[in-house]
This record gives sequence, C-alpha cells and structure tokens, in this order.
Amino acid sequence: MHQNGSWIRSKIASSAPLIKDGDGNERTINQENSRNEDYRNEDGGTVMDVKLFKSIGMYQLLHPATLHLDRDLCRIAAMVVVGLTLGMQQMQIFRLYLARHDIPMFANMAMLVVYGFMCLLKGYTIAAHADRICITLEVARYAFTGCGGRDPSLMRRCRARLSPILRTFVGLSFGTLVVWLVMPWFLTSEYDDQPIIWAIVYVVESVILIVNVFFWTSFDCYLVTMCFVFNATFRTMSFGYEKVGRGQHLQPHTIQPFCDHYISDSDAKSNVSLKFLNHYDDLISHIKDNQKIVEKYKTFFEIVQPTVLLQIADGSYTIITMIFLISITYLNGDSIVSPTILKYICGLVSLTIELYIFCYGFNYIEDGRSTVNFGLYSCDWTDKDLKFKKTVLLAMSMNSAHKQVMKLSQNFIVNLAMFSRSYTPPSN
Repeated sequence: MHQNGSWIRSKIASSAPLIKDGDGNERTINQENSRNEDYRNEDGGTVMDVKLFKSIGMYQLLHPATLHLDRDLCRIAAMVVVGLTLGMQQMQIFRLYLARHDIPMFANMAMLVVYGFMCLLKGYTIAAHADRICITLEVARYAFTGCGGRDPSLMRRCRARLSPILRTFVGLSFGTLVVWLVMPWFLTSEYDDQPIIWAIVYVVESVILIVNVFFWTSFDCYLVTMCFVFNATFRTMSFGYEKVGRGQHLQPHTIQPFCDHYISDSDAKSNVSLKFLNHYDDLISHIKDNQKIVEKYKTFFEIVQPTVLLQIADGSYTIITMIFLISITYLNGDSIVSPTILKYICGLVSLTIELYIFCYGFNYIEDGRSTVNFGLYSCDWTDKDLKFKKTVLLAMSMNSAHKQVMKLSQNFIVNLAMFSRSYTPPSN
C-alpha cells in the first residue's frame, strides 16, 4: 500500500500540467489558482474568524508581522507568561498540603491545580508550535485547493456555521471566568480575618484564572476551526472529484464562484476556471490538492494529539470532581442557588460543552473524510482509458490508507459515540 502511495505521488508530480506566466516561469494549475485566491471576499477568503482570533490574542501570536509586532518577541512573551503562571501555580500546590484534612477543600484545590496545568499545556502548545499552526491554518483559505477556489460555497457555509459556535463558546468561557472572579467576594474564606493575605491569594488566583481562560479559548478555537475546515475541505474535494471527466465544471445551485459584488468584469475574466488539457490532468490536479490536505491534516494531528488526549482525561476528572463538590456542598445544607454551587455549576457546564465540542469536532472530520472516496467513485470514469481508471483506483487506495483518528485506546475513539457512552447517564 505504501509503495502504491509513493508511486502515485511520483506519477502525479510528473503529470501535473504546467502553464507559463508573463515572465516565462512555469507553474502548476494549483499554483496559478492560489495566486488568484480570495476574490476580494468580504470575509477575507478564509473560514477562520479573524476578528474573534484577534479579540482573544491568538491572531497577534500567529501573525505578529501583520500588526507590526516583532515575531520573536511575541513568542517569547507567551512563553514568559506560561512560565510565570506556572510559578504561581506552585502556591496552590502548597495549599493542597494545608487542606489535607479538609476533603472538600482538598478536592477543590486539586481540581484547580490539575486543570490549571492543563491550560498551561495548551498555552505552551500554541507558543511552541505557532509557526506550524500558521501552516495548518492555510487550509482554511477558500483558494487552498483548486476546486475550493473555483467554488468556495461549502467553505463559506462552513464559516457561517463555525463563527457563531466559536463566539458562543468564548462568551460562555469568559462568562464562567467572571463568575469565578466575583464569587470569592461573597464566600467565606480561611483568610477572612487576614485581609492582606486574602488579597494576595485572590490576586494570584485571579491572574491564574484569566491566563488559563485565554489559553484554553485560544487552543480550543484553533482546534474547532481546523475540525470544521477539514470537514468542509474534504467535502469540497468530494464535489470536485464528482465533476472530473464530465466535460465541464458543474456548479451547485447555491453560490456561484464569481457572484461577489466587489468584483469587476475584468477581475471576473481574469479569474475564470482554468481549462484542463484533458480529463486525466483534471484528475491529477484534484489528487494533488487532496495530498496537500492530507499533509496539513498530519501536521495538525502532530500538534494537537498529546494535548487533546490529556484534555479528555483531565476534563473527565474535573467534571467528576465538580459533581462531587456540588453534592457535598448541597448535602452540607447550602441552597442549590448558593454562590458556591453556582460557581461549580458554571464550571461544570463550560467543561462539559468543551468536551462535547472536542468529540463533535473529530467526529465531524471523519464525516467529511468519508465522502472523498465516494466522490472519486462518482467521477465519470466508466468510459475512460485504463490509465485513468488505475489512477482513480490508486487514489482511492491512498485515501483509505490515511485513516488517522484520535484515539484514547484501541477501543476508545474520540467521537460522539465516546461522549454519549462516557458523559450521559445510561438509559433503562
């Protein structure tokens, strides 16, 4: 299988049609499409919600040059914040020792320490892999693939669905942060008779919480964005494959590729779909785009896999601990709407939504990837020559060979089925 994959990659590389620009330089059709990308789209020609990424500081870290910031300085500053917050976390570890005889307090501090380290890991992952994250986010461009550049309707619909989800998630996360920052003013503490110590502890914990929320929203927004992007890109490839061999580029009945009102007639003429030399060249161009997506997908997995697996385990532990603390607090006589229980409920809802989004995101990728081979099979290959048919078959084999999924173990794949088994009560 790997030999077949290597053969088709070399075959594709040598078979891609070339065109010449005004300077006499040769480029492949995909490279030509990339040059004419975005069509001056109002949304910037990308699925990524740039405004949201700027509001949480993610965009400044990934693209500092566009904001006239020093790249190395931004990355170093992020690492310094991670280091300083890690140092502050040591105070909570010390408080674990002091609370060893108080089970609810010990459970609360252990939960904060464990989840705090998880958020710092997310921050470290973003800062350490910022360049690779930028590379993977290239897939979010409408014109990353030739078929996506010609018909970005699926990518646009993906952005329309993704942006409200991310903004709601970020709003809930920062709403939870506000609740956790305000509630200590209404709760009793062992430092109530020592206002200076109480103030120091409150400031340290507030800084840790603020940094943690920024880190977890930045990482989660990147991860969810990529999950939606890969689904839309795989589906775009599937639709593109279906059109191969049919003699013309079929457009869906929704958005046409050049209907943007910002485009003049001359711009539209310069961006018309490229005419392929024959159907085989069209197929080769689509397969090369497919390979680009798979390469970015592998890079994305390498970046997020360790953090995601730890997040699933850590989030599960934190949810169980919060349920325990809510139960203990209620059994001790507190009202269900007391500040303590309200604080835990907000955290529980936010974490449960976060884990659901993780499971949904990777399930969503698999839904999109499963359509690619069907699109290949649906191309008009029946009346083509043997060379065309062999290439279709090898492309399908290559796609089947790339079955990289997020797994906790051989029997536990991160998807909606795992979430329903693990985080919902069993039915009778």
